[in-house]
Amino acid sequence: MATLPNGRHLAFPFRIARDGRTAAPVSDADQVRDELLQLLLTAPAERLFLPEFGAGLRKLVFEPASDVLRGVVKARITQALSRWLGHRLTVELIEVDWDDGLAMLSVTIRYRPAGSPDSRIVKFQRAGS
Repeated sequence: MATLPNGRHLAFPFRIARDGRTAAPVSDADQVRDELLQLLLTAPAERLFLPEFGAGLRKLVFEPASDVLRGVVKARITQALSRWLGHRLTVELIEVDWDDGLAMLSVTIRYRPAGSPDSRIVKFQRAGS
């Protein structure tokens, strides 16, 4: 992770900024959010030189919703965040809910980036079959 003189970081994954530059600088809190999303959506063994990295949540997309699935999702998130990002954030809440009426699995993660007084929320949803 490259830190720029102004305390900001190069965005990862790299992308084109509004001004046409190839790497948009982001704040530390935005960098932590990007790292969190990358971790949760990366499958183990997907990264060649870091095969243990990732929570593998995408693999669970086609699993039938159940109490077991809720437990697996929460366990994978908890383990991945504590192993890979425990020094970058403090997890305040991991909530996995199933809404039978909407057939929707929702995952809510409330966390606080290290050194920040403010909590942030990331939410994932998956419609059931």
